[in-house]
Amino acid sequence: MFELRKIGIVRRASAWLLDAILLSVLAVGFMWIISLLCGFSQAQALAMQYRNDWETFCKEEIPGIAAVYGYDYNEADNSVKTKDGAEAPLADVMGKMVEGVAEFYGFTFTQTGNNYTISKGDVPATLNDVKEALLTQEGERPAFADAFIRYTGLPSVDKQTEYVHNLLFMMISIGLALGYIILEFIVPLFLKNGQTVGKKVFSICLVRPNCVKVTALAVFGRTVIGKYAVEAMFPILLAFMFFFGGLGLLALILFVAILLLNAILFFATKNRTPIHDILAHTVAVDMRLQMIFASDDELNEKKALAKKEFIQQEKNI
Repeated sequence: MFELRKIGIVRRASAWLLDAILLSVLAVGFMWIISLLCGFSQAQALAMQYRNDWETFCKEEIPGIAAVYGYDYNEADNSVKTKDGAEAPLADVMGKMVEGVAEFYGFTFTQTGNNYTISKGDVPATLNDVKEALLTQEGERPAFADAFIRYTGLPSVDKQTEYVHNLLFMMISIGLALGYIILEFIVPLFLKNGQTVGKKVFSICLVRPNCVKVTALAVFGRTVIGKYAVEAMFPILLAFMFFFGGLGLLALILFVAILLLNAILFFATKNRTPIHDILAHTVAVDMRLQMIFASDDELNEKKALAKKEFIQQEKNI
């Protein structure tokens, strides 16, 4: 009576798969609506246009600039090398061009890696200040003046791409959040006992480890903190940081660690409790066989009654 009625892995996996399919459909639907509202397709097209403009600039301007400053330019992969054959950042070539134009008009140009500073005397300056000097001052013009003007007019590919990535992350996070709240919290409020659609189909429910009925607060915490934040969005954030954020191998290691931890907890714990069940203090059990008590008081009453009956039976023996 007071024991947890465990369920087989096949039934539990089947319920999980059905819920995962429903979640995917719902989340993608929300993501599509959000994409329309925030103009994701237009932002993505703009990023592609900016990249095409940059590649066109490189093909038309970089070969001449690279040759003057002692670099070999490979148009096939948009890369540059020194005369000694060593790989060199494309930013070095662009820096040489900007430095030549800036110093022609009395600006001081300093570059460290991909970053640079421009000043005139002790006053900080920008590329636009150099461009304004080029356009307003008459007389002789520096080498690659037209290329410099064209370069400063190019929109930032990196900023637009980062904006697209941020929009994509927002769409995924909001879409999943709404999907989880509907399927893993609102639906169980109507079906009772923490049952999702998948759990209802395969006769699975949630209880506390002492067989007491789960509360709405526990289901909410299980959904929002356990499933959404820890098991879904944290790995997705790590994936974004691996591909777009520059975190590299560390993000991949943490991503795999989260997946392994959840698998280990599921197969190694007595009641097969993954992270979301541990955080919510819940257990998935067989609805057809499980005795569920409405409260701790009812549980204590049942235990006291069972103990009393047991003592009576012992006396009769």
